[in-house]
Amino acid sequence: MDPKNVSIVMPALNEAEGVGHMVRGLVATFPTAEIIVINDGSSDDTAKIAAAAGAHVITHDRNRGYGASLRTGTEAATRDYVLFCDSDGQHTVEDIGRVMEACEDSHMVVGARRDTSHVPLARRPGKYVLRKFANYLADEQIPDLNSGLRIVNRPILKKYLHLMPRGFSFSTTTTFAMLKTDRRVKWIPITVRKRVGVSSIRQWKHGPQTALLMLRLTVLFEPLRVFLTIASCLAVFTMLSLTVDLVVSSGTDVGDSTVMLALTTLLVFLFGLLCDEVSSLRRESHE
Repeated sequence: MDPKNVSIVMPALNEAEGVGHMVRGLVATFPTAEIIVINDGSSDDTAKIAAAAGAHVITHDRNRGYGASLRTGTEAATRDYVLFCDSDGQHTVEDIGRVMEACEDSHMVVGARRDTSHVPLARRPGKYVLRKFANYLADEQIPDLNSGLRIVNRPILKKYLHLMPRGFSFSTTTTFAMLKTDRRVKWIPITVRKRVGVSSIRQWKHGPQTALLMLRLTVLFEPLRVFLTIASCLAVFTMLSLTVDLVVSSGTDVGDSTVMLALTTLLVFLFGLLCDEVSSLRRESHE
């Protein structure tokens, strides 16, 4: 991908320590790219340092969130592709260049963090659980669910901006939106360094929010994936309850709980079919 067709968008909240070095590296390596820093209500000199380094700076009057910053950057971008990367020094210009080059024949390319990348030990169990949950909901292996380094076709991304949350789940939403609508997605291995400064991610707060978001997105894009799973579990309980009833009553009586389970299974299945039709109509309207 020619850098002149790319807008590089970096969200920044109190990143005065690292944003200047990051912007200068991008300006030197990709002089024809558009570089935008979204100053998300920082209380330090983030905006001043980024502007002095050569970036176009857009400032939020208050902290609106990571996702809101990426949305602002996407709307302000003027090129065909938007490349998202962190402003805290985690991503190298070499990896950014590799992700950019790989986007010639894809709608989105994601930098998949290698096992050797820096990940705080406390976050590893949560990331593992989220990855397994995401793989099940997406029905495919996702090398990196929420990598902050990715390049996306801007006109396609704008179709789904209304779905994007204000918080840290913007990357997760983008991944699911692209996969569930059968876009061409590619994964490029990258190595992430230890960030400069202090992270604002809180695992116990943002982890459950991300899991709930993935469930909502699956219901939005592929509802039968969720409802058939629930209906199948209910059907198993119905059969177990029926078996117990027949054994206890010697095959002459079916209990009320079994009947209720059977009706619930049927209703969940029919509700899933209805949601699937609504989902199809919704996707068609946005396409």
